[in-house]
Amino acid sequence: MNKETKITYVNNISVEDYNALRKSVNWINVTEKRAAIALKNSFYLCVAVCDNKPVGMARIVSDGGYTYFITDVIVHPDYQGHHIGTELIRRELDYIQKDVVAGETVMVSLMAAYHRESFYEKFGFHTRPFGNHGPGMSMWVSRDVTGNPMTF
Repeated sequence: MNKETKITYVNNISVEDYNALRKSVNWINVTEKRAAIALKNSFYLCVAVCDNKPVGMARIVSDGGYTYFITDVIVHPDYQGHHIGTELIRRELDYIQKDVVAGETVMVSLMAAYHRESFYEKFGFHTRPFGNHGPGMSMWVSRDVTGNPMTF
């Protein structure tokens, strides 16, 4: 990726492109049926695109109440190191923050890839150890009674 390469962000991805991204980082293939259901039921989906090809993605799953789970944070290895992952997480958290109104508090969780905890800590997530896997992490996103965003 060179400096002239333009990354755009969209809110959809095909099942084939989704599984191609998963394969690029050695994650398991999800069946077409399950992938289609997962993508369709995403609360929010953000996909980084370069030259009409998805090169990164992240999505949110939510109960519609107070729980948000960020999942499928993927950046194709050829595009890693160019802040695409940072932009994806920023967009995910911005979307959640806009969904929270004055006086509300919600929980945002994720499962970090092994040894990737420090990437998420810079956004305010807290580490919780879990065996030999990357830890579960969570962050509370809130607005105080005057409507100002807060995280802790």
